[in-house]
Amino acid sequence: MSTPATLGWLSAVPPALTLVTALLTKRVLSSLLVGVLCASLICNLQAPYASFVWAIDYVVTVLGKPDNLRLVIFSVLVGGLLELMKSSGGFDAFALALQRWRGSYGKRTLFGLNWLFGSTLILESWSNVLINGAATGPLYDRLGIARVRLAYFIHTIGINIVALILINSWGAFYLVLVSAQGVARPLEFLIGAVPYFLYCWISLALVAFAMATGLTIGPMRSYGATEGPVASPVNSSRTPRLRHMVLPVLCLIVTVLFGLWSTGHGNITAGDGSLSILYAVIFTLAFTAVILRIDGVFSAAELEKKIVAGSAGFLDVGALIVLALSLGKLTQDLGTGPFIAQILRTSLPSVVLPALVFLLSAMISFSTGTSYGTFSIMVPIALPLGAATGINQELLFGACISGGVFGDNSSPISDTTIVASAAAGTPVIDHARTQLPYALIAAALATFGYLLLAL
Repeated sequence: MSTPATLGWLSAVPPALTLVTALLTKRVLSSLLVGVLCASLICNLQAPYASFVWAIDYVVTVLGKPDNLRLVIFSVLVGGLLELMKSSGGFDAFALALQRWRGSYGKRTLFGLNWLFGSTLILESWSNVLINGAATGPLYDRLGIARVRLAYFIHTIGINIVALILINSWGAFYLVLVSAQGVARPLEFLIGAVPYFLYCWISLALVAFAMATGLTIGPMRSYGATEGPVASPVNSSRTPRLRHMVLPVLCLIVTVLFGLWSTGHGNITAGDGSLSILYAVIFTLAFTAVILRIDGVFSAAELEKKIVAGSAGFLDVGALIVLALSLGKLTQDLGTGPFIAQILRTSLPSVVLPALVFLLSAMISFSTGTSYGTFSIMVPIALPLGAATGINQELLFGACISGGVFGDNSSPISDTTIVASAAAGTPVIDHARTQLPYALIAAALATFGYLLLAL
């Protein structure tokens, strides 16, 4: 395999080719495969004939890592859980409950629910987005609101709120990064840095503005204000029961919290996220099946068929995650992130350093689809630069986090983009295309903000 130091521009070809192919073909799965094969070829320039077999072995190795395998299994099994909640009429019961509560619910109530779910499920971005989309998706259909707007709302609210909270796995990761740079009081440093997560704050404000005004820009316009079918109750022969949605959602939340507490030995922030969500979805799936069987909604055979069918519907999501994880690991092996950072880090005035750090982080995260990977690359670069130039290190750290979140929030190869698309029931490429203009507006305003703050 070629070493990253000798690759140069070649290291940037796989993610660039993946993005271009995805935008041209609108097929993310095949585009990720193209990127993986391209990266494999670059890694085996001395023996290109072996690159295809090497790529297969690499993907299998990535999938074989416990954390990655847990995420893939979770992404598939959650399809079975959503199918049970949907086909039992749980979502329809939720809509009927809102109608009885308010007489009729409108956009204000619906958008308020999006904020409620997004603001309370703060421990993990996947469950945040999935539960938000699953609970409110049928209500969007009834009000004739495009599912791509749902994807934009739940994705942006979920990922940015989770990134801003310090009492979750993200905060624990921040603490590790900051401590590694020799910061004297890491927690105090992080609290001081949160106001500088400009992209996160601006993105949330932009979502609120879009909800309040109906702001529709870019490709989102083609979907119109009334895009989307009007759903009807699935089980007209029986009265939908609210507990068939509420109890599974509560069970998932409680078991995720318990899993984090248990794997963290009493410290939730130190818990194993991938292990917790896998245990949670398996337990919740079994719990929901038992409830539906006791209530006589489905027979044992019907439950099995529903779970298998729902999980099968999410197999493509699992495949997307495997290829996205593989491409992300390959770009790290190729040195893509450090190469991009070194190319763009020229002799510039220190006043532009925070904005440059943000833009570098944004480019790396968008190209690789990973926020954690971007943080790992940029924080060790940014904080020493701050110490050398006198620029506020908290400001630079905030720029790193903001840039990393930008890619997680906008890249079509980001795992949260894929999960948000699945939760909203919309194609990945449609979600990525319609959300990107809003993300770019927030990024532009954040860049301007970092320039002002550096002055």
